[in-house]
Amino acid sequence: MGLPKAVTSVAVKRVGGAAFRVGFAEMNGWRPSVEDAHVIHAKDSWGFFGIFDGHGGDQCSRFMARRFDEELDKTGLPESDEAVTELVGNLALHYGTFVMVQAPSTPGGFLAALRFRATAAPQHACDVGGLETGDATRTISLISGAKEPGLSALAMGVARVSGLAVSRAFGNAQHKNVGGRSPQEQPVSCAPELQAFTCEAADFLVLCCDGISQGSFPNEAVVKLAAEKLKSAKGGPVDPAQAAVAVCKEALKCNSTDNLSCMIVLLGGGEVPGEPAEFIPGLF
Repeated sequence: MGLPKAVTSVAVKRVGGAAFRVGFAEMNGWRPSVEDAHVIHAKDSWGFFGIFDGHGGDQCSRFMARRFDEELDKTGLPESDEAVTELVGNLALHYGTFVMVQAPSTPGGFLAALRFRATAAPQHACDVGGLETGDATRTISLISGAKEPGLSALAMGVARVSGLAVSRAFGNAQHKNVGGRSPQEQPVSCAPELQAFTCEAADFLVLCCDGISQGSFPNEAVVKLAAEKLKSAKGGPVDPAQAAVAVCKEALKCNSTDNLSCMIVLLGGGEVPGEPAEFIPGLF
């Protein structure tokens, strides 16, 4: 249920380090509580960054964020796609977009990004900067529509599995019990879609919950606004958190009625200007 007015206060987090500079912002928007959770797990040579979009509460999203943080502290960076899939599957036994990034081993090298897409906003699936590769509408149609027509339907132009507008998610056990299928072939699966990319140090990563592009704010516009805000420093210290705040505020202007979470990761170490944690109050 929505609120009579949007909550525009923003919670901000900033993390600097040897390999990454990270800014994060989240806003209730029209929702009475924030169901999203996030992870900023930045090490000297690698990092794990994630946003987990809660659905029907924050229990699953916050649990997964905490468990990923704990598990990565124990195991370190997974060494292969198979190791990532095993990690995800093990944790799922106990909603989100996340990326793992490995810093270059030699000066002037590149950063290898390993990306996972667990949930999606199908109406805005597209290709932005080579990283946005999932097509949930196609995936839902192939997995559920072709084999189990009763599971797939269009609602408001979005392909859905029994009303759920994602094909990748933690939780949602009722959508993962079709007999005779492996976990990867279920209508909704936690099995990750994995691809490796080589990034230049000037590249940046934008991770968002689906609320960001729920209204009239497609992914291309999100990236463009983030880039503009990062460039506006004009030689001064760059604050990715301010760019993340701008994305959340613009999404609200573009008629999103969901929670709003945005994380921007700069590939290259250093300090992030501003307080590590900040609360920016909105109108009461």
